[in-house]
Amino acid sequence: MATQLTTTDDKRDMALAKSIGTTQLDSNAPRSMFQPANMGEAMEIARLMAGSNFVAPHLRGKPGDCLAVVMQAARWAMDPFAVANKTFFVNDRIAYEAQLVTAVINSSGVLDGRLHPEWEGEGNELVCTVTGKLKGDDEPKKRRVAIKNITTRNSPLWKQDPEQQIGYYASRAWVRLHAPEVLLGVYSPDEFEAPMSAAGAGSLAETREAKPLTAAMLTQQATDKQVAEHVEAIDGRADEDHGEATTLESAKAEIDATKMVPDVNSRLSALIPLLSDDDGDALRSHAMDRIAELKEATNG
Repeated sequence: MATQLTTTDDKRDMALAKSIGTTQLDSNAPRSMFQPANMGEAMEIARLMAGSNFVAPHLRGKPGDCLAVVMQAARWAMDPFAVANKTFFVNDRIAYEAQLVTAVINSSGVLDGRLHPEWEGEGNELVCTVTGKLKGDDEPKKRRVAIKNITTRNSPLWKQDPEQQIGYYASRAWVRLHAPEVLLGVYSPDEFEAPMSAAGAGSLAETREAKPLTAAMLTQQATDKQVAEHVEAIDGRADEDHGEATTLESAKAEIDATKMVPDVNSRLSALIPLLSDDDGDALRSHAMDRIAELKEATNG
């Protein structure tokens, strides 16, 4: 009779599977059945993910990168494997597809209903207006975006389906202005100054090789209240378009949404390269004011 050999990893995997809690599925959005209860479980899930063939090639064998995905998925209460398969890398930064980011927006819990995009014009005159309401606010808010003002369009879908792309862009612009905490630290590939290479932009299904995230990068990217819970929300560099985060107005909104001094410094470091020199100086001054506010609140 064959002898069953159980390795240490097998035992650890079995224990992990039994220990991970389950959450009720939201009928309106994809939700994770598996949520790590602590950092140890998050690291175990990341290890399993890195050894799996069910994630994109750029995550295989890279538990550090997988940990970033697991923690971001925990923040969103989504299946980490589903989130992982909506990722790729741009300039050694993890990025998320627009479809996923739009789902995050609509299931964030801050909206009364969903965002509603409307289009007018065509070609370089195409304009998208997004309307939505925040919970507890009776007045609808709008955000209007003209395609001619979007200077960086790294995704090939800008040519194939401009209405979809500007719809994604305008939805994010609406959220960054009216509820910046929803997408704090999450950006699209087109929100990088350097465009993607022709090979990398050929298809969103084609992933890029990138250096694994270092401990310093993970520390820099950890955000808000999940630090205290040991399931930190890792800063992402999200999906498929460029634009609103490079404005001083939305950058200030992101700084204002931070809750701790280290988060201010982290966001400032990430946003400065996306701004002009003058706007960068203005944002530094604004960040210093925010740090003073946070310190005063703590000491008070």
